[in-house]
Amino acid sequence: MDPYYQNPEETYRAYQKFLRKSDLPKAHRCLNRLLKDFPNDHALLQAMIDLALGRMDNPKLARPWVMKRVQLTSSWDDYALLSRIEAKIGESAKAKAYLRLAEKLQKKQRGALHAGADAKAILSHAGDVLKLEEYNRWVRGIGSSDGTGAVKERGQLEQKNPASLSSPKKERISPAEQATPSPGPIVHETPPSSYSIPVRFEPCDPAAAAAMVQTRSTLKECRLRMEYAALDVQRGFDDLLCLGAIKGIEHYWYQVETVKKVLKYFHGRALLADEVGLGKTIEVGMLIKEYLLRGMVQNILILTPAPLVSQWREEMEQKFSIPFVTTEDPLFHTDPEQFWKRRFIIASIHTAKGSKHAARVVTEWYDLVVVDEAHHLRNRNTLVWKLVNEIRKRFIFLLTATPVQNDLIELFNLITLLKPGQFKTEKLFKKEYLERGDPRAPANQDRLRELLRDVMIRNTRSAIDLKLPKRFAATLRLTPTEGERRIYEGLTSLARERAEALRTPILQILLREAGSSPHALTHTLLTLRSKEGIAVDPILESIAGLGETSKEQALLELLRKNPGEKTILFAQYLKSLDAIAALLEKQGFPFVTFRGDLTAWEKNDAIRRFRDEVPILLSTESGGEGRNLQFCRTLINFDLPWNPMRIEQRIGRLHRIGQTRDVFIFNLSVTGTLEDHLLEILDGKINMFEMVIGEIEPILGYLQEGKEFEEIIMEIWLRSRTQEEARSGFESLGHEMVKAKTAYQESKELDRAIFGEEYEA
Repeated sequence: MDPYYQNPEETYRAYQKFLRKSDLPKAHRCLNRLLKDFPNDHALLQAMIDLALGRMDNPKLARPWVMKRVQLTSSWDDYALLSRIEAKIGESAKAKAYLRLAEKLQKKQRGALHAGADAKAILSHAGDVLKLEEYNRWVRGIGSSDGTGAVKERGQLEQKNPASLSSPKKERISPAEQATPSPGPIVHETPPSSYSIPVRFEPCDPAAAAAMVQTRSTLKECRLRMEYAALDVQRGFDDLLCLGAIKGIEHYWYQVETVKKVLKYFHGRALLADEVGLGKTIEVGMLIKEYLLRGMVQNILILTPAPLVSQWREEMEQKFSIPFVTTEDPLFHTDPEQFWKRRFIIASIHTAKGSKHAARVVTEWYDLVVVDEAHHLRNRNTLVWKLVNEIRKRFIFLLTATPVQNDLIELFNLITLLKPGQFKTEKLFKKEYLERGDPRAPANQDRLRELLRDVMIRNTRSAIDLKLPKRFAATLRLTPTEGERRIYEGLTSLARERAEALRTPILQILLREAGSSPHALTHTLLTLRSKEGIAVDPILESIAGLGETSKEQALLELLRKNPGEKTILFAQYLKSLDAIAALLEKQGFPFVTFRGDLTAWEKNDAIRRFRDEVPILLSTESGGEGRNLQFCRTLINFDLPWNPMRIEQRIGRLHRIGQTRDVFIFNLSVTGTLEDHLLEILDGKINMFEMVIGEIEPILGYLQEGKEFEEIIMEIWLRSRTQEEARSGFESLGHEMVKAKTAYQESKELDRAIFGEEYEA
């Protein structure tokens, strides 16, 4: 047995090798073998069709595979492709029938794959190929012998009774073709028609005219050159297709170079180890988009820590228009078998490795697997490493800012997932690349560097010369008014008493709303009263009689100090935002509001007015995502999300590449609240507001809780019966966060010592 037939991954790597060497027959054999194992894999079918049509220029070889895909999808554009193939083979009647069916199906399937001008161009191209091939055959017929036979045949065809063409006899169709849906009635070939072509004369560029005269190209040659140019763009990676398809995303030169390098030299298997805050997610999104546009992948699995699942989905949908399902969706719980068969999946890696789901994951074939926070794969004895190793995949990207945390064996384990055999065996790796007695010190560094350059890219802040202005943060710890204290204590007592009866999401909403403002609570309390029969009238009455809150008073004082300064104010809930808007309007402060329920035009207009006309922007969490807000340098957190990464995202809207001035952040916190304890940890213990944007994510990854951060702080709050117990619980969490930050910093220093600036794009 050929060595590249041992398993699908080896076979696919052999296919890529033969393709690079232009050994097309062997590449074809490899794809044939893969399609026997995965007969319904769309990406493999596409690769086979591309090989047969593009590289081997063999329409007959491509025809059965296009027919196979027709059986699977019955898509109109596949019938259009069949029409082109039949035309080139010489089966004009079948080509016309397939083209008619493609036109008919396109009207029914409008919007499914191509639409509008795209569909018109595809169908028009198929028609042009048919006409061109008919014409070429006619010309060849005239040119054969003395031409009289061809002319006579054409004359005879013209003299046929038209009625005889309306009821043709059916031609024999092969069994393989009978398996496909019928393309409609087959008609006998008719002579090519004449076509009038409108011609317009315009002055021509002299250089272009000289080149055209010199080449003396025929229409067919011009068309072939155009087709070759389109194929050449798709074959090479010097020009990225994704750059024209991702609008409104700030991407930088080093990210573009990273994408090109992964595509051209790494062949879809790479360790992306950029330092924190340089945009590894953007790089991966660009890579995914590029592969999809080129038809190189059909299904994608992204594995990430649970807290990042929703963030990944938002990034992929908002920035790259790729809709993923996630393990947070209802489908995952109602029908997990169907969930794991979806094309685009984002899954919690902790969930995927579990006994209930791991077996399903490893039985599927994925064109691309992405693993975020890949330093969790550093140990080959863990379930996570074994899961990723067993997943059947073509391409794989591992993302981590800290590839090595303890010793260089972790690096060996990561590279083995990407490129088995790159470092041979662990024993040989230790012998060749580790200093004796010190597993953290690399030996034979030149050779190690050479091997790592085949699989790893690591952009550093110093290498790309990234320098940002300073950032300053201040937390205003406010004493609550008597009404605020009564509302918050009443709500906390209710939550603790009903913790067993009420669902966790309801409790989270109540506590988050209470931390934002009393006004945000009203709707949820009314729902609890009507649906759960819970007595909440005393709290509702206190909210109704509430005057200005302590945070509202502090906000007015801040705004009066810098009345002309551009300031963005974040609040999580619309009711809080409405209350702030009413307060500012009453006090005469000009402002504009940005919220998720605005239309796209209204959002754009809000940002424009904030930039050009008014000094204050009131915004919900969705505010400014992906937008250029560097003209503003002051941020006020009216409330705080429990997820520290959300806080970072707010800051990142201002403190990013393009900001030219120092940035000021003000946090409003009411003493005695859950958010006040949270701020004590984030600001007092780990100085989060002074860290690089993106560093909080790996720090949370070092916590050994195995739970989402929001769950941890809510559990501490609900099980605490007094303020002293709550303070003690959050103090313990603070110590754990300090340990996590220390571990992260140590691993960061180790990575810097090992890798330096040797692996940038």
